[in-house]
Amino acid sequence: MNSQYAKELKIGRKIELEHAHLFPKSKQKSMATKIAKDHIKEFPKYYSKGLVPMEKKLNKRRLKWKV
Repeated sequence: MNSQYAKELKIGRKIELEHAHLFPKSKQKSMATKIAKDHIKEFPKYYSKGLVPMEKKLNKRRLKWKV
């Protein structure tokens, strides 16, 4: 496992645990890992160059939209 993959997996696992309530408690960590691996397989920098920057950008816009 290279360091970039490990970094993506660590970020991804943490993010995907947000959806853990959808799975039995005994499967939550393994399912979060599986989902993260699937995303990374499709797009190797899914979290660091895709999802995380997009969420930051949306949060900045959300602050501007508040009246």
